Amino acid sequence: MTTRIGTSQESSPERKLAPDTTITIPLGWRIGLSVLLLLHLLAVFLPPFQFACRVGNGSSSPFADGLANSIRPYIGLMYLDHGYFFFAPNPGPSHLVKYKVEFADDREPIEGRFPNLQEQQPRLKYHRHFMIAEALYNQYESPIAPPEPSPPALNSEQSERDRRLHADRVEAHKVRLREWQFRRRQYEEMRKSLEEHLMHVHGGSKVTLTRVEHRLLSPFEANELRMRPNDPATYIDLRESPAANLSGANP
Repeated sequence: MTTRIGTSQESSPERKLAPDTTITIPLGWRIGLSVLLLLHLLAVFLPPFQFACRVGNGSSSPFADGLANSIRPYIGLMYLDHGYFFFAPNPGPSHLVKYKVEFADDREPIEGRFPNLQEQQPRLKYHRHFMIAEALYNQYESPIAPPEPSPPALNSEQSERDRRLHADRVEAHKVRLREWQFRRRQYEEMRKSLEEHLMHVHGGSKVTLTRVEHRLLSPFEANELRMRPNDPATYIDLRESPAANLSGANP
């Protein structure tokens, strides 16, 4: 009888070990990647955190604003600063743009409004017009410059404290005035661009734009009056001049 001795690979002295495929990242690279990951997570967190820290009177948290402003270029580059105000739990009104194109000849004016789901298709085109209308609303700046601080009375004796307070108000007004001029110029350029585009598309000679706010229904209007979300009473024309809004006059 012949006995066969097993010669398995496990028992062979000439067995070769499998190559080690583990990738080792140097410590410096791991630290750098961890810092970049934390920076990105912070940039994702800060915009909604900053929005949550705002209150109805326009004030905000200096802590949240300081953090967000410190990495604002990265947040803007990665497009992480979305319009969180549009969503729940407290969505605000939406905005549209109403336009009227007039012609130099005897043709009837063309009137329209965007966004318009019946005219802008596919949905992405409608969304584009929706964002343009919202951008024009957000860019709006009143044509009236910020008022200058009241000067002290001529016959009053000012203390050093009063003089410093007035000087501080004057410097703060200069900052607000520069910001107002910049924002007003941006709004006017954007409005002019829309007017020129509509004139080019329709071949008109004059375009009049009106910003429109579409407010939400109140619980009473929805439950008791059975009003529809697109009820004409929910569309409010926004005038260009604050004085016109108060008096109801045309801009």
